[in-house]
Amino acid sequence: MKKCPNCGQALTGQEKACPNCGFNVEKYRRDYFTEEAVEENVEIREAKREEADRSLEKEPVDKLSRSAYQQKQERNAFTGNPTAEKMLQWMRDNTTIAFLVGVGLLIIMSFSRPLGWTAFAVSMALLIWTGYRDSQGEYTADRNLTEYIRNWASKVFNAFDDKESEIEEKNEDFTQAHPKFEAKVEKVKKKTKKPRNFGIIQLSILLTSLITLVLLFLGTGFVTSSSKLTVASVFFEVANWQIAVGKIVPALILYLFLAIFLLLPVFIMLAVSQNTRVSRVRAFALSLVESLVLIYLFFQLAQTTSAAGYLSQAVSSLKSYAVAIGISGYLLILVSCLTTVLAGINMFQPMVKPRQNSEE
Repeated sequence: MKKCPNCGQALTGQEKACPNCGFNVEKYRRDYFTEEAVEENVEIREAKREEADRSLEKEPVDKLSRSAYQQKQERNAFTGNPTAEKMLQWMRDNTTIAFLVGVGLLIIMSFSRPLGWTAFAVSMALLIWTGYRDSQGEYTADRNLTEYIRNWASKVFNAFDDKESEIEEKNEDFTQAHPKFEAKVEKVKKKTKKPRNFGIIQLSILLTSLITLVLLFLGTGFVTSSSKLTVASVFFEVANWQIAVGKIVPALILYLFLAIFLLLPVFIMLAVSQNTRVSRVRAFALSLVESLVLIYLFFQLAQTTSAAGYLSQAVSSLKSYAVAIGISGYLLILVSCLTTVLAGINMFQPMVKPRQNSEE
């Protein structure tokens, strides 16, 4: 042995102890460098190697997919970082606090982004600080919060259940005390709940009326010198401008036009949904009025009008604001006329009586 195994001091081979650190070289040489010791060490190493080989043979080799392998590597990366492990464990142990902090951050972020990001950075710093500390398990505050939320939710749901049971009991008592009134209510329900037999014409009218409402708020209804605007926005802006300059009556006429364009499609859909003879006539009349008003207005916009009357003033103010009529304006007239034609066809169609049940 040429060097001391403890400090690395050079030796001649005759020393009993290291002259530098006093290590017992003779005992070390006797324990590890005799033939018996060498053979024993070799046997120990071979036994360990055989045991390791046997354990490898017993363990099956799993064939992992690429995604599973990546997930395993990510888990190993987290496992190798004690701070990340403690942070994740703290979030598992204190789920309620973590959830409430997340909700609070979302609320703060919705009001102020700088303040939200600041609160997020502070919460992350606190989470990292808890990761550096020893794991404390579940906090008492988290346990109390969890218990409080559980009790509060139980009280709310129990209150709803009790209220529902109370209402059902009152209904039963009222039904038993007033059987005639309950029978009248059932008769009214049977009369009002008649099945609606809608055909393709009725569904088409509902669709065209809905398209009319969409076109009112769709772009390129009017083309101005700087942009393309909707029909509804142009009428509203021009009417406001007329009020600002003191022309009240032309502004009211423009508001009336806008109300007609907005309300008539809704009334047409309501009339068609009732599906009676009177409601069919009403739907046709409303659709005809809508088409005539649109045709008149857009025809007047295409002509040179003088500002003699209030109606002419309103039309001329629209014309001075809008350079031309956009594609949505012409589509609005087309769809309104189509609704009028469909409503006229629907008005002359025979009424289909709903089928009654055998019990009735």
